[in-house]
Amino acid sequence: RLASIDDNPTITHQPWDTTEPLMADFGWSRGRIPKFHATSPFHRQMISRRMVTELIRKDYLIVGGARAPALRILADHVVELAKAGDTDSRQHLAHFLHDPLMVDKAFDEYPRRFRDLHSKYCMMTKLKKSVDNTALYFIEYKNRDLSDNHKGEDYSKGPERFFLPPRVLETEKGVQRPPHLQMAFDRWASKFKTEEFHHWWRMRHAKLRFWGVRNVPHPSEVDPLWSEKEEEEWHNEMLANTGDIDEDIDLDAELNVEGEGGAPSGGDGPQNAKRSF
Repeated sequence: RLASIDDNPTITHQPWDTTEPLMADFGWSRGRIPKFHATSPFHRQMISRRMVTELIRKDYLIVGGARAPALRILADHVVELAKAGDTDSRQHLAHFLHDPLMVDKAFDEYPRRFRDLHSKYCMMTKLKKSVDNTALYFIEYKNRDLSDNHKGEDYSKGPERFFLPPRVLETEKGVQRPPHLQMAFDRWASKFKTEEFHHWWRMRHAKLRFWGVRNVPHPSEVDPLWSEKEEEEWHNEMLANTGDIDEDIDLDAELNVEGEGGAPSGGDGPQNAKRSF
């Protein structure tokens, strides 16, 4: 028997439809996503999901090697799903990403942000090579000026701490971020300012020294990543850079909003109350 003969040609050998977004196979032939190095196909899929999730969260990412073109292709697939806007596309993206909040962010922002673009939503810029001679690339989404979450951010220089928000241009000092995403970022950053994380950080230094890693300071010489004084100074700086709100918003008050089609809706039920995050 020849190995090329298929006794049951009605059964396909493809585990999924590779023509759908985010489902393309990895390889080096035309129509495939560049196959970057990983320990297994499952590991490669997990790396792809983590890269796409962090790209949506930060709006930029620095990756090396063949991961850069792979991330650029997957980022375009995310925008295509977001511009489709149907329930199947939302479930498709939610199954791929690691953070469900990033699914809502993509579907809320990208259709309006990329309404004038029909392809190539992501941009890849080559940076200087790293210490181990690996080619580094700066991956970012286009049309940042139309983004409510990342408008005015300056990525030419990183923040003083990795858990602080990105730097903002002088012309955009008073920009307001969506409250629900700002709250999610603050909750993520707050865990690095606790005593528990400082204890884990010192224990990590102790383990690295025990494992024989060189140039690791002693745990007693490790300072906390954040202090109460720095928290107070940073909070005052954020309040000074935040634009003044013209009117006070009462979150407890129920506001009636217009119904679909612009016609005013009657009734004072909860379905007519304006949602606030």
